[in-house]
Amino acid sequence: MATSKRYRFRSQGGLTLLEVLVATAIASIVLVSFLTLVLSSLDLEENARRLTEATMIADDKLKEIERGELPDPGVVEGLIDEKDPNGYAFRRTISETMIENVYLIEYEILWNKKRNSVSLITYMLKKGGEGTR
Repeated sequence: MATSKRYRFRSQGGLTLLEVLVATAIASIVLVSFLTLVLSSLDLEENARRLTEATMIADDKLKEIERGELPDPGVVEGLIDEKDPNGYAFRRTISETMIENVYLIEYEILWNKKRNSVSLITYMLKKGGEGTR
């Protein structure tokens, strides 16, 4: 039996240039979206790490005050590590409250050129103050 030319396919399974271009465009969009997602995830991870580290620093500073003597009321600012001017900075605020010998202490840790910060606030009783036994 002879095969008629009428039943032959014009394309033998190849792709047209338009199909290749569409597939390439879709793959590029997916790849760029995935790359953007990965970069955003890295930024969020870095911010979470810095926030955790700043919180731990503030907690350590409050514990130092708790173990030692309460400094005089006022605001003190400085760097956590004097050798690293681009690292963490702090602002310690100690103020009197309406209750005798009880002080409000706020430790604010700043980073990213003071654009980001975390604050821990607590109340402390001044040890050995007047009126305490």
